[in-house]
Amino acid sequence: MRTIWQDIKFALRILRKNPGFTAVAVLTLALGIGANTAIFSVVNAVLLQPLPYKDSGRIMAISQVDRQSRVNGIPVSYTKFTQVQEQSHSFDHAAAYYVLGLALATQQEPEVIFGAHVSRDFFEVLGVHAARGRTFLPEEEKTGGPDVAVVTDAFWHSYFAGDESLLGRPLTLDGKDVTVVGILPPTFKFPLQFPEPSVWLPREFENSTLRPDQIQSGAGYLSMIGRLRPDQSVARAQAESDTINSRYRAQFSSYVDATKYDLSVTSLEESLVSGLRPSLLVLLAAVGFVLLIACANVANLLLARATGREREMAIRKALGASRPRLVRQLMIESLLLSVGGSALGVFLSSSLLPLVRSLSPGTFPRIGEARVDAGVLFFSLALCVLTGIIFGLGPSLQSASKTLHSSLKEGGRGASEGGSRGKFRSLLVIAEMGIALVLMTGAGLLIESFAHLVRVDPGFSAKNLMTFPINLPPARYPQPQQQAEFYKQLLKRVKSLPEVQGAGATSYLPLSGAIRFVFFCPEGHVCQGVGKDPLIAMRQVTPDYFDAARTPLLNGRIFSERDAAGGQPVVIVNETTAKRYWPDQNPVGKHLANSRDMTQREVIGVVADVKFNTLNTASSEEMYLPSAQSPWPAMTLVVRSSGEAHSLVSAVRAKISEVDPMLPVSGILSMENVVSTSIAQPRLIMQFVGAFAGLALLLSAIGIYGVMAYSVTQRKQELGIRVALGAEPRDILRLFVRQGMKLALVGVALGVLTSLVLTRLLSSLLFGVRAIDPLVFVGAALGLMIVAFVACYLPARRATHADPIVVLRFV
Repeated sequence: MRTIWQDIKFALRILRKNPGFTAVAVLTLALGIGANTAIFSVVNAVLLQPLPYKDSGRIMAISQVDRQSRVNGIPVSYTKFTQVQEQSHSFDHAAAYYVLGLALATQQEPEVIFGAHVSRDFFEVLGVHAARGRTFLPEEEKTGGPDVAVVTDAFWHSYFAGDESLLGRPLTLDGKDVTVVGILPPTFKFPLQFPEPSVWLPREFENSTLRPDQIQSGAGYLSMIGRLRPDQSVARAQAESDTINSRYRAQFSSYVDATKYDLSVTSLEESLVSGLRPSLLVLLAAVGFVLLIACANVANLLLARATGREREMAIRKALGASRPRLVRQLMIESLLLSVGGSALGVFLSSSLLPLVRSLSPGTFPRIGEARVDAGVLFFSLALCVLTGIIFGLGPSLQSASKTLHSSLKEGGRGASEGGSRGKFRSLLVIAEMGIALVLMTGAGLLIESFAHLVRVDPGFSAKNLMTFPINLPPARYPQPQQQAEFYKQLLKRVKSLPEVQGAGATSYLPLSGAIRFVFFCPEGHVCQGVGKDPLIAMRQVTPDYFDAARTPLLNGRIFSERDAAGGQPVVIVNETTAKRYWPDQNPVGKHLANSRDMTQREVIGVVADVKFNTLNTASSEEMYLPSAQSPWPAMTLVVRSSGEAHSLVSAVRAKISEVDPMLPVSGILSMENVVSTSIAQPRLIMQFVGAFAGLALLLSAIGIYGVMAYSVTQRKQELGIRVALGAEPRDILRLFVRQGMKLALVGVALGVLTSLVLTRLLSSLLFGVRAIDPLVFVGAALGLMIVAFVACYLPARRATHADPIVVLRFV
């Protein structure tokens, strides 16, 4: 132990005597280790950390999966939920919930908050108890029960400053008084939903946007969770759910969800992160490649530095130092560099994490929990040791293996560039170039994919378009006619503003991810009934919506004021619906019906397809109903201005207040922001991988520059002789550029071969581009070769200025 301590003190003295070398090595490692630590902290928070619930591994997500398309995550109906609750023996508790916007009355002006209706066992499934007060009683969960609420600790402090008297006091939500009976602990988080609900209400079977007959006949709107019994497995729970679903199909064959969907049971953690895992693993792999390049650079620095220490090593051997003793000494120096790089890297990652946490939680769930904790520090420590071994072992073994004779012999051969040591440096440069090309190719594919994505026509024009979500409280607007009249009066006032070019309203905003599907029967096809007919997305819109959104009309006409309640039922379909059900025919004048009420609606127009979920999803069948004939309480106002859209916000809010001063309006966004949010995750992955590829390119350029500069220094004697014998500057230039470009070409070749294999792993993240795109591969290779040429040219040009008289004076 004493000997090791002496080695550490000696290593510190050596590093202090070479501050330039030490600073460059530590900074290079800090960039690699810091980037790895930052990305791992995100991976740790999103993928590795258990959910913040008791025995979270036993909590399951239960959803529906389409039997044909195998699309998962479809909400469960109330009827099917009750069947699972009554018949399942695999779960201790099963619960369901749905999230909604609520209007909270405050002393200033009403505000929109998010709440959730939950079933009686919801908090038992999560293993959560109220910190103050209680959760719901059985009588509060029955039809007509008392209106009560449980609130989060954050809501309590934000709106009531932690006032203990909140318990027992009423909150006015959607115009109705609701008594607060409990406050959840500050540690309670609900990452399954963004934004997280602030208020929790009983009676999951109450939904103001659905009629009672829809709720009782299979309409899916509930998210379902269950706590697995200790003696049960996920496989057994899935088998039991399959049996329950078969009974449901036989017992409720006419219900909406009877024949089209199966039940799916997965762990809650897996349901939350399964779609994110490929993206995060790509980031982790990319940043790992950057660290490998950093290690190769530091190894090259150590090899170059070892040339100046050959005499020291030889003398120490002559004095009796064994090879293991020298290797240990040199490895301690490498580990000290790694410790310094790790410490600085952790500091850099800690400084970077606030920026990472500021990213929208909707991009990556639980990203706000990313921090440098004990697990991340352990990862950094392991990375510190690993990198110290990776970049230090090879140079240490080479330096310690030389004898006094070989050291003196090699030291006098300027043209040899260090013999085997020079070959090892060349291999490191080749590896750097290959890894850099892999990253550049991956970044190029993601950039091209993103370029294809942003060029997709969403079916509307986002420029100068603002959106205002509005949710009419059912307590004050219980009748459909009242809802329709409100939006009619509001649009009339908004259109009177001089800067407004157009205004309309829609029940579901494009690219918001929300949509309502119904079964329908198109003219010319045999109707089979609810649950068997095809599905179509349905939206209610006002007459001027298409003009305001600039969704092109392809055939027929749009809605007008004559398409009012009591008039001829009409509908507008999108291009996909028209082509699929009436190919080679004029769809205008055809009819379609909702499979539930079989009301025949005449098709009066065809509009372009609009993207509802994301830009990279295929268009599906859609139909639009006039809001006057099918009123909807929750609509989004879309307003197009002649100039900057944000200038409209205060004026439109004032008009909303004129119609209903008690109506809260929040979540106001420009349509450009909505589009940007819908592509936030692919943009983020592209930016991260692109930044890592740029860093890899820089480090690789530094690596090859360092090797060539060292080669010039080592071959000064040879250069002097060549110049004295008549060599031209261009000959010297060609000599060194050829040497460096050979290494670059070998590295690029190996990088291309590796990329052909690894880029296939990006397939699930790409849109409109193949994993093996010749243009991307050629572009990345050419870009890397250009950078390598510049890195070779600069030291080679310096070599052409060698003065033979000065050089040969020291021969």
